[in-house]
Amino acid sequence: MRTLLLFCLSLFIVALGQPQMSITLSFLASAVGFALFWISLLNVRRRFLYGAFWFFLVQLVQLSWFASPTYQGVYILFVYVGLALGLGLQFGLLSLFVTRNLTVRRCLGIAALWTLMEWSRLSFLCGFAWNPVGLSHTAFSTGSQMASIWGVFGLSFWVMFVNLLAVKLFLERRRKALLSWGGVLLLPYLFGLLHILYHDTKNPHSSAPFNVALIQTALLPDEKVYFHSSSERHISPYQQWADILLYLQHHREKTLDLIVLPEAALPFSAFAPVYEYEEVKRIAKAIWGEVDLSPLLVEPLIEERGGAIYVSNAFWSQAIADHYGAELVIGLDDFDGASSYNAAFHFVPRKLSISRYEKRVLLPLAEYLPFSFLKPLALRYGIHSFFTHGTEAKVIEGKCPLSVSICYEECFGNLMREGRGKGAELFVNLTNDAWYPFSRLAQQHFDHGRIRAIENGVPVVRSSNRGVTAGIDSLGRTIGTLGSAKGSVEEERGALFLPLDLYSFHTLYTLWGDGLILLISLLCLLFLIRTREST
Repeated sequence: MRTLLLFCLSLFIVALGQPQMSITLSFLASAVGFALFWISLLNVRRRFLYGAFWFFLVQLVQLSWFASPTYQGVYILFVYVGLALGLGLQFGLLSLFVTRNLTVRRCLGIAALWTLMEWSRLSFLCGFAWNPVGLSHTAFSTGSQMASIWGVFGLSFWVMFVNLLAVKLFLERRRKALLSWGGVLLLPYLFGLLHILYHDTKNPHSSAPFNVALIQTALLPDEKVYFHSSSERHISPYQQWADILLYLQHHREKTLDLIVLPEAALPFSAFAPVYEYEEVKRIAKAIWGEVDLSPLLVEPLIEERGGAIYVSNAFWSQAIADHYGAELVIGLDDFDGASSYNAAFHFVPRKLSISRYEKRVLLPLAEYLPFSFLKPLALRYGIHSFFTHGTEAKVIEGKCPLSVSICYEECFGNLMREGRGKGAELFVNLTNDAWYPFSRLAQQHFDHGRIRAIENGVPVVRSSNRGVTAGIDSLGRTIGTLGSAKGSVEEERGALFLPLDLYSFHTLYTLWGDGLILLISLLCLLFLIRTREST
C-alpha cells in the first residue's frame, strides 16, 4: 500500500508540477516529487519497467496538448503516445541506477546521466526540446536565475540532484543529510534573489522606453486560409488586414518603435500580388482617413496586370510601418526560386529596406519531409510542398538590434544564444500555436520563452496568432500579457502595447552555451561509472 501511495502521490506532483499548471506543485516536484517515486522504487524488482511506466504516465499528462487531432489528424495521437513511451524508456534506464547505496557522488552521476539524456533529444529529427525537468524550477523568478549560468539543462541537473539527495535523506535519516538536501534545495533561490537585486539596482530605468505593439489575430487555421476543402469559416484576407489596422488604431495616439505580427500572419507569400490596390486604398481610408499610398507603388511590392494594380502582404506591411513611423516584424512565407521558406520580415518606415530571416527548426511532416515514405500521409492532409531550412541566426539592425525566432525555435537555448552572441539586445518570437487549440501548448511554449530571456539576459517579446502574446524582461519576469488572467489568452484579439525596458546584460550561458553543463555532466558521470565498477 505504501508503494502504491507513493507511486500515485509522486505521479500527481510531477505530472502537474509545471508552472502553467501549479506553482506549488512545481516547487514540490523540483524538491521531492521524483524522490517520492524513487523511494517507492526501492522495494520493486522490475525497476526498469516500473520507472518507464511511471514516467510514461507523467509525459501523457504533460504532453496532453499533443492529443489534438482537429487540424493535425489522427496520426498525431501515435506521435503523442510514441514520444511519451520513448521518454518513459529513458527514465526507466535512469531508475536502474537508483539504489539504497546513494552517495553524494552517485547522486551527481545519476543527475548527470539524466542531463545528458535530455540534451541528446535535441539531435533527433527536428529535436525535442519540450519539458526538460528543469522547467519545474521556473515557477518562481528567483528559482530560475541559475539558467543564466548553465541554461535549462543545468536546472534539470539541479532538480535531479536535489531529489536524489532527498532519497539519500530518507535512507540515512541523519541531520547531515537533511542539511545537505536543504542547502542544495535553497541555493538556487538565494542566488536568484541576489541576482535579481543586483540587476534591479544596476538598471537605472533612466532611458526612454522602447514602445512595442504586439498583434494577436486569434485565427484558427480554417479561418485564416482555406483548409482542406472547407471554406465555411474562412475570413477574407482583406478583412484580416482590416482587423489588424483596427487593432493598431486603438494605440494611434501612442508613439510606436516596433510593431510585431505573428508567424504566418496572413495567407499567401510575402510578395505575392493578390490584393486589388483600389480595395486596399478603400480599407486604409476607412480606418486611417486620407492617406497617400502611391509612394509604395514600386516593385517588388506590387504588380500590374490587365490594366489593374495588385499589391502584396509586403505592401500592407510597409504601409503600416510608414503610417506609424515604426519598424515592423511579420511572419510570412517566401520563395527563392525552387526553395520556399517559413520566414520573418523586417520593414523600416519610409525606407524600402526589407530584411528576411528564415526559420531553421522545421517540424517533420508539417514543414519538411524527413522520410520520402511519409509523402502519401502528407498528401492526405493537403500538404503538397515543404519549406527549406534556414542556415543561420541573424541580427536585424534598427532602433534596437533584434534577433527573430519563429515558433518552436524559441525552445532551443543553443540556437537562441547565437543571436545574442551576434549582438541582439531584444529577442522577437513569432508563434502560431493555433494547430493545437484549447490546450496547454500555448502556456508551455511561453514558459520556454521566459527561460530564453534568463539564459541570455535579454528581454523577449512574443506575438502569437493564438497563444500567449506578451513581453518578458531580461530577468524572465512577465511585464505584460494580452488578455485577462481569468480569460483564455489564446482567444484574445487585439494589439498589446508595451513600454519595454531594454536593459540587458551578458551571461555565462551566452558565452558557454550548453557546453558548461555538458562538461560538468561528463565529469560527474565518471562517479557513476566508478561506483558501478566497484560494486
